[in-house]
Amino acid sequence: MHNEDAGEVTQALEEIGRTGKGDSNAMKAVQEFLRKEKRMPLRILATQTIVKIKKFVQPTTEQFRKPIIFDCPGAEKIKRVEIIDVTCPHCHKKGTASVAGFENEFTCESCGEVIQRDLPDSCIEKCPVGSECVGEERYRKYMKGRRAGS
Repeated sequence: MHNEDAGEVTQALEEIGRTGKGDSNAMKAVQEFLRKEKRMPLRILATQTIVKIKKFVQPTTEQFRKPIIFDCPGAEKIKRVEIIDVTCPHCHKKGTASVAGFENEFTCESCGEVIQRDLPDSCIEKCPVGSECVGEERYRKYMKGRRAGS
């Protein structure tokens, strides 16, 4: 089809667009045509035809999967280890602490006392797959820290 007259190819692509909805063979034929065709107007028409015949299927709730960890910014923030500036309320020395996003308490490097911090809101509290997204143990520690800060 890619070596044929542009008018004939245009008619063929338009016909496929009208009648080929969900037809995997039609999809393969148009994709193969697109790989070989050099004429830009016909390439554009072929791409538009693919959009017309492609079958879009909405996933059911049974098919719903948790987001990939790197796709969820809330989960990423909980998992990430941050270095924060702190002033110990016990010995009043300034320093830094390496704290994971789900930890609400850590130990002062100077005096060894436990320092508590408020954990910010996160989407994992409301997400139906939040515990799966960050891991059960992190989720439990995060929720415990949120309750302690309330």
